[in-house]
Amino acid sequence: MKQDRRGVLADDLPKPFPAIDPKTLDFVCIAVSNWGVVTSVADYTIRGLAQRGHRVLVIEPFESVSSVLRMARIQKREVQTSWGLREVEPNIWVYRPPPLALPGQSRNAIAARISSRVLAVIVRRMVARLGFGRICLWSFMYNSGVLLRSIPAALKIYECGDDDAALARTDAQRRTVRQLERETCATADLVIAVTEELCAPRRVHNPQTYEVNCGADVAFFRKALSDATPVAPSIAALPHPVIGYFGGMDPWKMDVDLISRMARLRPDWSFAFVGYVWFGFDVSIFADLPNVHILGPQPYRDLPGFMKGMDVGFMPFPLNDITRNGDALKCYEYLSAGLPVVGTDVPVARRLPEWVKIAATAEDFVAACEAQLASPRTGAERSAAMDAHDWAVRIDRKLALIAEHLP
Repeated sequence: MKQDRRGVLADDLPKPFPAIDPKTLDFVCIAVSNWGVVTSVADYTIRGLAQRGHRVLVIEPFESVSSVLRMARIQKREVQTSWGLREVEPNIWVYRPPPLALPGQSRNAIAARISSRVLAVIVRRMVARLGFGRICLWSFMYNSGVLLRSIPAALKIYECGDDDAALARTDAQRRTVRQLERETCATADLVIAVTEELCAPRRVHNPQTYEVNCGADVAFFRKALSDATPVAPSIAALPHPVIGYFGGMDPWKMDVDLISRMARLRPDWSFAFVGYVWFGFDVSIFADLPNVHILGPQPYRDLPGFMKGMDVGFMPFPLNDITRNGDALKCYEYLSAGLPVVGTDVPVARRLPEWVKIAATAEDFVAACEAQLASPRTGAERSAAMDAHDWAVRIDRKLALIAEHLP
């Protein structure tokens, strides 16, 4: 097997990989968000496993009573009390645990460990209730060390999608996150991260750490190129060119000054944002910019119609520890929909230089957008280039790693 300084690469695994009989391995996945709120790496992975015949139990975030009440107040909604198990799709069961966790799990290592022990008892009961046999325990949470140790499993995986310590508010909290993640990496049999930038520091604590990038549901987003797909009405009404953004509006991933300056430099362009507005992001900052359009979250099935109404997909990311290290689902999805892409100097942009133009300042972004608008490359070419980045390919690579590491 080919190796380099990073260890064994997912791309270099032999193909075809040893088959895993779905009847011999069930999956228990510890999720970072409630099912259906956003479509994330975890969701695509879980659906890919289920489509291959594996049974999957998804455990939604384990919260404290104070956390549940606080989030309901912030989001101005009623407290969710629908704890319990439900089947959401063929082969996928989702369990929402009651809010029995201790407050301060993200700030206090002792609270995190005690809560993990409580959750482990609950998870074991759900596994028995569903009649799961040999399981693979797969956590997407950085503070899962105790949980991974407390649940018997044929294989234990930690998958890292972001540098969670970068989200900490204080140095003490940042140290706690790093400590908990070190324990999780060391406990896991296998660590997967979405970029090499995330892999490298985690490989220090577990040499069995591998890079598997994000991907796209290429066939789904390719519908944007079909004559049969109508442009979504709310974006069809905008003047062209439409510089579009699809994804959560997250204060960590949106350079507000960059967007505002671009909008002022090109008042005849439309800047359209499609996606969930996360807590902490104030859209009123664009109130004096009539060419900035916040279209909000849309049904997933309608996204190709929104992509079809865009002329450029852009990634106006500020450069911080989250964006410098993470991957960007939206880049693969833009390209699958045939859109040219402009973004800041983040890992996915460097990995796809043929298709993504990198810019820094608002002036650079405007120039790069103009160059992409004038490019002779077709949408069909961009979309075809993403076949190698389809989620089916990514899931096969993850299953290859699992097959290599199963006892």
